[in-house]
Amino acid sequence: MRQIVKYSGILAMSVLLSAGLTGCGGGLFTADGPETEAEILQGQEGGTLWEAQAHLQYVEIARRDTPGLPNEHPTVIAAEELRAVLGSIYVNELFGITRRDVPLFSPGELQILGVALANGLSQAEENEDINYVLNGKHRGLIASETKTNTGRVFIGNDGRLNIIFGLIHEEFRTHEKSTGQPIDRRLHPMNPGKRGFDSKPGVRVAIDKGQAYYLDPKTGKERTDWIVIDIATVLANVKNRKSDGDGTVSPELLEDVARNKQETGNLRDDVSGMKEIIFEMSDEIERLKRQIEDMKVVTPTP
Repeated sequence: MRQIVKYSGILAMSVLLSAGLTGCGGGLFTADGPETEAEILQGQEGGTLWEAQAHLQYVEIARRDTPGLPNEHPTVIAAEELRAVLGSIYVNELFGITRRDVPLFSPGELQILGVALANGLSQAEENEDINYVLNGKHRGLIASETKTNTGRVFIGNDGRLNIIFGLIHEEFRTHEKSTGQPIDRRLHPMNPGKRGFDSKPGVRVAIDKGQAYYLDPKTGKERTDWIVIDIATVLANVKNRKSDGDGTVSPELLEDVARNKQETGNLRDDVSGMKEIIFEMSDEIERLKRQIEDMKVVTPTP
């Protein structure tokens, strides 16, 4: 059934229009465009591998949070390989009443992380990790939504890639929903994960071949926020999937493409309807203006 977008009042319309309903010059429907490799590398300064002042996003080399076995750093991994590995990570999310596996990272996040992590892992020391805080455009129930991903990345002494998540697809907000007050990130920071405790993110990674949840030796239980990745196995799996079926497209992918096209068409219809309403309102506003001008004319008293 078609999803209907409901808007109320002139304020909602003006906000949407100012965000760029037609798609010109960016705005609400702008794609999650990745930066170029050169732009990402140019942003490096010391331990900061990439940074965006807006919304406190960054990728940086940091001291490991607890002592233990040394990391296998520095390690040389190609950015393309890291993008393939990270692009193979999916999470299980609820859309309405249906659960679906969707990519953990957006295209923009993959581009930034692929370049920045490859750069960072090649220079990090054995007592250092790489932390990231990123906002990306991700699929929502009706339209794309901005969501936050945070994590701690390192190569363990067994050569496997470790990611300890802080936030996974957390709804990005600058203001509190209940009060409308700005969120003070000093009190509510967007932290990467920590070795010392399970952050228990609200969304779980859908484990695939070459991926596993970290088994905490202290408790004997799996950590819900920590995955360990065998890079070679994942890369081989990605290669096999690309060559499987002689390049045929899976029915699931075709379904996603069709659904996305339908959602885009629905949004265009809704936007067109809003424009018609605004044009009608413009005529009404002009009529009210004329009435106000007429009221300003003072009728002389006899």
